[in-house]
Amino acid sequence: MAMLAGPGAPSVAASCATTPSIDEAVLLGDVVFVGTVLRTENGGRWATVRVEERWSGARSLGDTVAVHGGPEPGTATSIDRTYVTTRYLFIVRHGDGVLEDDQCTATTPWTPELARLRPIDVSPAADVAANTASTELDLEPILPVVALIGALVIAVVAYVFILRARRRPPDWMR
Repeated sequence: MAMLAGPGAPSVAASCATTPSIDEAVLLGDVVFVGTVLRTENGGRWATVRVEERWSGARSLGDTVAVHGGPEPGTATSIDRTYVTTRYLFIVRHGDGVLEDDQCTATTPWTPELARLRPIDVSPAADVAANTASTELDLEPILPVVALIGALVIAVVAYVFILRARRRPPDWMR
């Protein structure tokens, strides 16, 4: 089944022999990382991705990478991958200056269930860790109120000391 990229665009038929399970793909993938698509081009088939977690084969990746889920503009295949601006677990191949992806890889939108595949030596991205359940008390929203109450207590204590000092005669008068 071939798809067209636009009116009169050449199309190429392609198919996947097999698509590996996500567990196999993470273990055997050329480059595996978690990232968020910042923007897309070429009909959503090319993505600029912020790398958030470097898993297998991804240690040398920059903070932002280009991932191509299809060929050059004006052409298309039936296995092109399209992206939206969300977080993915990318399982891709090295290409000519970019990372290559298609429907035959196990690249998938990120879900909390995928965290079970995270290598032991990789820490979760900061915003992923922030979304985990926490039993700690978050005082940041009430910090201004706490500061105001502290200032009020200091003012009352200072007022009481000043008032006591004014009512008591000096030591030489006693």
